[in-house]
Amino acid sequence: MSTPSPLRFIQIEVSTVCNFRCFYCIGRTWTPRHMDMALFQSILHGLQPGARTVSLQGEGEPLAHPQFWTMAGLVKEAGLTPYTITNGSLVDPARMAGLFPIIGFSLDTVDPDFAERIGRRDLPNVLSRLEALCDAMGPERIIIHTVHFGQDLAALKQYLQRRGLVRHVVQPLQGKSDYRARYPKWQPKAAAPERSGPCRHLARPFMRFYDVEGRDYPCCYIKSSAHYRSDSELLDELEARRIPQACTGCRAIGSGVQDASSSLTAD
Repeated sequence: MSTPSPLRFIQIEVSTVCNFRCFYCIGRTWTPRHMDMALFQSILHGLQPGARTVSLQGEGEPLAHPQFWTMAGLVKEAGLTPYTITNGSLVDPARMAGLFPIIGFSLDTVDPDFAERIGRRDLPNVLSRLEALCDAMGPERIIIHTVHFGQDLAALKQYLQRRGLVRHVVQPLQGKSDYRARYPKWQPKAAAPERSGPCRHLARPFMRFYDVEGRDYPCCYIKSSAHYRSDSELLDELEARRIPQACTGCRAIGSGVQDASSSLTAD
């Protein structure tokens, strides 16, 4: 058996509060709340310093947390690399540039009317802040994250090219069952066949997720812990070529066990 790679990406859900209503976000069905500062500090103190990224992100808009900037500062003081994915509506470009080496910026369209229809509000404000952020920290330090659910991306790609934003991660709608429950009408006409086999995130752990209540999970429970099984139980089922209920539809199943440390995920 290969030696597990060290954790290099820690995701902490600091808030489930959001000012957007993106149709594919399951967090909009939850009771909105912020993580308590004492809980955040407890999680952070439990992480050993090293070449790790701590991403403040989850089912809410991270910058909606009233102590977001303090939290990000504490991550940096702990010798860790702060990261976040934001919807852009609350961005302070100067503070962001001074604290974050790289940030993720969520953008699905540059059409204001379409943005409103899918729950992404006040697009002119978002684009204005993105452009100010480019001026403050440079486009090379910004990763654009796009959820692709069938919309035409041509205008978005042209806009990003004009702004020098070349780091663009396009993700299809997640096929896991706990994701699909949020967007039933956007299902593919023919579902991909269920794969069996190992999961790279469990076999060689790259990341861990702490939800807003401070519970420590592998990434398969980011959206729901209703079918929680321990890591060892999940691995046993996968080794027996059975798909655990929490993993149904996940793209990582049977996709190999290569090290995923070269990418940052928004899933």
